[in-house]
Amino acid sequence: MISKNLPGGDFTCVSFRPDLKKFKMAKLDSDIISLFSKRVYDIAGITEGKVKVKLNGKDLTINNFNSYVDLYLGTKENKSLPKIVEKKSDRWEVICSLSDG
Repeated sequence: MISKNLPGGDFTCVSFRPDLKKFKMAKLDSDIISLFSKRVYDIAGITEGKVKVKLNGKDLTINNFNSYVDLYLGTKENKSLPKIVEKKSDRWEVICSLSDG
């Protein structure tokens, strides 16, 4: 759906309304909801704070790649593991760490 920009609105809002009937579904199952949610976090992690990302009306605190990686490495068990951050260019950043398992 495309609608006119509201006065003073300098943003793009992306909404998703699945055509459940077309896919012979009564509702979205938990797996697809988890996948879509993961993709929202992925976007928040790669936009470097240039985009304010919300999921179900709530602002995500993820605003760069480092904070995105901390979702996976920032657990209590992994806090002591070394993390190497390499910013290769404006478009590429690499973070490496050890695994405890």
